[in-house]
Amino acid sequence: MDDSIRQTVEQGFAKQGFMQTLGAKLTKVGFGTSEIKLAYDASLTQQHGLFHGGVVATLADNAAGFAAYSLMQGGRQPLTIEFKINLLAPAKGSQLVARAEVLRAGRRIFHVRADVFSEEDGVASLAATALVTVKSTQSVTEIESRGTDA
Repeated sequence: MDDSIRQTVEQGFAKQGFMQTLGAKLTKVGFGTSEIKLAYDASLTQQHGLFHGGVVATLADNAAGFAAYSLMQGGRQPLTIEFKINLLAPAKGSQLVARAEVLRAGRRIFHVRADVFSEEDGVASLAATALVTVKSTQSVTEIESRGTDA
């Protein structure tokens, strides 16, 4: 993978305030792949002390978006336009790890699978899997200008 593409993806991740708020880290970027890790924090749980499903879904969505971003060219940026997630098992443990891989890359639409694992004592268990559709956009201003016309 080209270092400039990796840098672009890493810079995009660094600009996400929500990922910073959660404490998530982009740990791997490859050609059509990404990995995000998130350490356990009680503020990220639901009433049973498990990672909240919204946190699990957020990691899946972001991992998918950044996997797609690694394949985008010409200054284009990712925007999720659809995703479906199956929560398969309780997300408990010391950390979550989201791994995404682009299944099909078109010119403007990318189909991505993201799996989220919960890790405890070095053992990973599949907690969720998502199918995510990501659009390659020219820029965020492309979206913002449409919103002001309504």
